[in-house]
Parts: sequence; structure tokens; C-alpha cells
Amino acid sequence: MFMGHYATALIPYAVTHKKGQKPVPFWLFLLGAQLLDLLMVTFVALGVEEFLPAMYSPMGMKFYEMQTDMTYSHDLLPVAIWTVAFATFAWLLFRRLDVALWAALLVVIHEAFDLLVGFKHFVFGQGSAEVGLGLYSSAPLIGLVIETLICACIVWWFVRVRAKNGRPVSRGLKAGLYIILVGGTLATLPMAI
Repeated sequence: MFMGHYATALIPYAVTHKKGQKPVPFWLFLLGAQLLDLLMVTFVALGVEEFLPAMYSPMGMKFYEMQTDMTYSHDLLPVAIWTVAFATFAWLLFRRLDVALWAALLVVIHEAFDLLVGFKHFVFGQGSAEVGLGLYSSAPLIGLVIETLICACIVWWFVRVRAKNGRPVSRGLKAGLYIILVGGTLATLPMAI
């Protein structure tokens, strides 16, 4: 999952803004939602993990051609460690239990969405049990439809909650969220067929 991870950051951003409390900056939730992918990019750059197309062709790359080894960023045991670490970071930074819990939940949601839609994951390493549906490899079109629906539902919910809380989202921001999150997901359709 790609754009769906970004969308999840809107959920805690909407619910943690409470009267009388200093607002939590959006970057924290965005970081939590993308933490595992940021770790993966770092580990790939260091040569610890792999994320490669089987046959590199920038104009025609397909999900089913991609090969991944995300042992230290996306396998279940390391994700448990990253979850606790990021929740601790959020707690130390903002001293709010709700923010720390949301930070942890964003990392868990990232992993859950990857298990639903993304590439193969394991408990710890390729020799351990495989978990998740691996739709990007086996049925990428179905995976993208699910991701598109998740993005659309989160944006719809975010707009409603903000309006209910007396902080309505402008038409421009609403359109921008749909264009970036839903449109961004749909833009990857050529990679699925």
C-alpha cells in the first residue's frame, strides 16, 4: 500500500485536536504512518533490504515484477519493536498518552494494510511463516481497488469529523485530499495491469 498509508495520518490528526490542548503537528502522524516505508528505504540504501523490480523498466514496471525483502522494516517481529519505539518517541516529545497510542496504532495500521494489500511479509525473515495476502504480487488490481476505497473513506470521514468539530475543511483542501490520495492511488493502475 502506498497512498493509503498517508491517508491514515488524517485520523489521529482529526481526533487529537482538543480544546485547551496544544495541537499535535501533522508531521508526527505522517511520520508514524510512513515509518516502516522510511525504514525500508533507509535499509535498502544501506544494502540491508531489497526492493527491486525483477526487470527494471521505468515506463512499464508492474507490481508482479517487483521483488522485496523487507525483513527488518516490515516483518512482524521488527514491526513490534518499531511500534514501541515510535510510541515512546511520541510520548517523550508530547507527553500525551493519546498521542503515544495513536503513534503506535499508525505503525500497526501500516502493517495491517500492507498485510491486506501489499507485498509478501513474514514473521521474521523469509525462512519463517509468510503472513498477509500479498495482493500486489498475486492480484494487484484488487489491491489497488481496496486501497482506493480506503483512501476515499478516510478522506470522507476526515472531512465529516472536522466539520462536526467546528473546524471545517475548505473545498480546496477537500479536493486536494481526494486528488492526491484517491487520484494518486488510481494513477498506479497501469502498474497493476
